[in-house]
Amino acid sequence: MFRLMGALLVISAAGSFGINSMWRMSVRVRALRGLITALETMKSEICDRMTPLPELVDLLCTETSPPTNQLFLRLRHAMGELGIQRFSSLWSDVVSHAYELELQEGERQVLSDLGKSLGRYDVEDQGHVIGYTLRRLEGYLEQAEETRRTQGKVHAVLSLAVGVFVVLILL
Repeated sequence: MFRLMGALLVISAAGSFGINSMWRMSVRVRALRGLITALETMKSEICDRMTPLPELVDLLCTETSPPTNQLFLRLRHAMGELGIQRFSSLWSDVVSHAYELELQEGERQVLSDLGKSLGRYDVEDQGHVIGYTLRRLEGYLEQAEETRRTQGKVHAVLSLAVGVFVVLILL
């Protein structure tokens, strides 16, 4: 009886690693979609309505959905230091600590680079930079969806197989 319970625990623990990996892939895809939507809103607000950055950040806090809204909530909180630090520095700090988005290094870098242009240049240049960032994130989104589609189930099956293998060795 104890052997059976132990075997089930080992298989379950190994399987949870694969399920966690699949979940993280899904979070990354959802975050990239949310960021693309947020940047489209940002581009239209900056280029068409010339919305000031603090007001834009407030809007994005309410308009975006989790986990993307966490990025803008942190940015709104960090903007209290706007006179002490430059916006680009605040933006980079917030992006580098947005672990809940499950972004890879290249995706973080593209977002960090965007912060160097926001609020510093004219509307047209900011629109171009946001458009460039959107195109890059759309490419990353396609890659993330392909990775999730091709590797998600593989991770789950392999982790279960490892659990079964370990149980067979121990029995």
